[in-house]
Amino acid sequence: MKHRNDGLRKRCDCVKRQWPKCGHPWHVNFHHAGKEHRFSLDVIARQRDEERPETKGDALAWRDRLRNEIRKGEFGAAMKPVETTLTFGDVCDRYLVDYAGRRESDGVVTWTGQHLRPAPAVQVEYQLRMARAIDVPAAGGSVRLEHKPITAVTKADLEATRSARRPHGIVGCNRLLARLRHLFNWAIGEGFTQASPFKRHGVSVVKLETKAEQPRERRLAPGEEEALLSAAGDHLRAVIAAALSTGCRVGELLSLQWSQVRVDDAGQFKWIELPGAKTKTHEARVLPIGPRLRAELVMRRHGPDGEPHALSAYVFGNDVGERVGSVKRAWERAVLVSHGLKPVYVKKKPGQLTAECRAALRSINLHVHDLRREFACRLLESSADLHDVRDFLGHANVTTTSRYLASSPVRLAKAHARLEGYADEKTSTIRTPFAHEPKTEDPATTDDAPKLLN
Repeated sequence: MKHRNDGLRKRCDCVKRQWPKCGHPWHVNFHHAGKEHRFSLDVIARQRDEERPETKGDALAWRDRLRNEIRKGEFGAAMKPVETTLTFGDVCDRYLVDYAGRRESDGVVTWTGQHLRPAPAVQVEYQLRMARAIDVPAAGGSVRLEHKPITAVTKADLEATRSARRPHGIVGCNRLLARLRHLFNWAIGEGFTQASPFKRHGVSVVKLETKAEQPRERRLAPGEEEALLSAAGDHLRAVIAAALSTGCRVGELLSLQWSQVRVDDAGQFKWIELPGAKTKTHEARVLPIGPRLRAELVMRRHGPDGEPHALSAYVFGNDVGERVGSVKRAWERAVLVSHGLKPVYVKKKPGQLTAECRAALRSINLHVHDLRREFACRLLESSADLHDVRDFLGHANVTTTSRYLASSPVRLAKAHARLEGYADEKTSTIRTPFAHEPKTEDPATTDDAPKLLN
């Protein structure tokens, strides 16, 4: 409903007597020289960097002021030009919506998961929030990075971002720069900018400090696997066995449903089919089921009532097939117990270990994700091809797989034994004389030597 009052009005459902009290914006209509002018006083005030009119008196003063400007032909000159250049913050907002899949309704944020899983998407939002708040060089001082036009972001701005975040850790700083590099590449594809400050004439000018990152090389020590399995409960023991048999991520195992487990003609569990919607790289994987994992699946196939779980039930869920969200607490307890330590928890905070126990966990330095690396290393030690290891792990390229692998004494000993065996075989068949030894006649030159085919 629209109410008019000598050109001053509000576009709301409030009755006219409530206008001075309601918070809706004031609007002005003014007909002059055959032209109708309609505008919101809030918009005009914002464009001129002035306070918005709150009371009716303020709105009347604005109305009269604008009428005079229109009569004198000064209204257009007094308007502040509308800024159409996208800032870095604007592009970040678009990136979160269009790429990360951010959606907000009634204050509740959800993620579509089209390009990124919800957990990584939340991490991306955190990274961009940090980057936007960093002060970068500007004329006369500094400015927040989010306020800079996207086309004006330079190498100096990125180096300022690196300097601000590097004291908090090299790894985190590298991850932030890698995210910003992807954001600029995405912005180029979307047409928001024409170039990336990470490159100049095709040459990388902002590089990540990848050599400063130490790849994780933690392997299970002799007897550590047995101790873990002994200290783990039934559910965690099954997850550990599955991780060491398939190399799957723990999240992939916890999301596995019986509909994704295939059987052969004899009814034995044969394959696991991981759909792209449940993998980190969005690529489907098909993994064979070995005897160890098959035994775990047989024990978990039926519920407490003796009936098989429904196909929609979770393989590594609870007793009735409901999904288990995390094994973090169970893993921490099993690690401590397997190393002869007793878990102690903070009073009135169930599940939270004391500072001494957390320090012990850090010294043991064994993560549940290390089981995936252990599987990859064992697979490579069994003389498997590196590309096969990559396919098992579901990596996008072999470079990522190589960072997972660490040579163990067992693997080196096997390689050395093969080298020694090869050297012994060559030495027993071919002997090259030393320089001081007399040369013997070449058997190939004698009359009874086998002839070479032309």
